[in-house]
Amino acid sequence: MNRTVARAAALLVSALVALPGTAAAAADEGDGPLIVINNVYQRADGDIFNVGHDNVVGSGNGNGAQPSGVGAPGVSEAAVRIKTGARLPFSGVRLVSREGSGEYPSALYPNYAAVVPIDGSSTVVYRSEGGAGQVRVTATVDAGGRALPNCAADGNLDCRVDYDGQGQYVVIDGH
Repeated sequence: MNRTVARAAALLVSALVALPGTAAAAADEGDGPLIVINNVYQRADGDIFNVGHDNVVGSGNGNGAQPSGVGAPGVSEAAVRIKTGARLPFSGVRLVSREGSGEYPSALYPNYAAVVPIDGSSTVVYRSEGGAGQVRVTATVDAGGRALPNCAADGNLDCRVDYDGQGQYVVIDGH
């Protein structure tokens, strides 16, 4: 009994010691939590786990079936990636129009990320509450099957196209 209580106490102490490091690591992220919406199908044939930021790891050791949709043979893997900044209005920006392919989110909020698979040209318009700002995101698919996004903003909103290891993405923020 005493040995069990001692082990439980030791585990509790080690868990409490680890908490400040976890809190410090979260504080280093800067602008708070990042909401990620991802509807791109991923094939890992085994366990899939998120290791933070944009990294998803799969073991590839199983015999799982390939899902239909993006990532399936013969289907375009083009996707528009959208990230928002901390200065985006707290109430977010709402989708007011959409043309072409892609199921874009109905609203974008600060520190938000979305991945929208497309199979052709698309145009979406987001507007801030009261019409104080507007962003138009356009995208085409190149001959290699990659999405090429672009954007324009006015009013209290800004946008730009940026690059990372995964390619181009649209950044939407406020002034």
